[in-house]
Amino acid sequence: MPAADPGSRLTVVVGYVVALLLGVLFGVLGTVVHQSSFSVFGLFDLPIGLVVALPALAVLLTGLRLIHPTRLPAFLAAVGAIGMVTVFALPSPGGSVLIPAGVPGMVWLVGSSLVAVVVIAWPGSPRPKP
Repeated sequence: MPAADPGSRLTVVVGYVVALLLGVLFGVLGTVVHQSSFSVFGLFDLPIGLVVALPALAVLLTGLRLIHPTRLPAFLAAVGAIGMVTVFALPSPGGSVLIPAGVPGMVWLVGSSLVAVVVIAWPGSPRPKP
């Protein structure tokens, strides 16, 4: 049995760190844009931030699930994203919050968590054996 290549081990660790940082980035950007909306002919406001942020998080996590044989990169990205959402939901020392207690804020809090749980818990597809 050949010894494990240290370069490949480093590559795996760097991949895990990149997955975590991507989750943090998506959590931060989703939190910043989730309140964005625009009026459609003055009839109603379309929450475009949520329409973009939730599917973007789902695509990130799903992509990580598809390209890696284990759930670990998707789990790390989910931890990064949900961690940032949780931190930004808490009041800062000055008393401001980035996720106010309104409908878009609650949809972002609960929706991002649900997206993460569903993508990570979804059964994997059988992989062909070499």
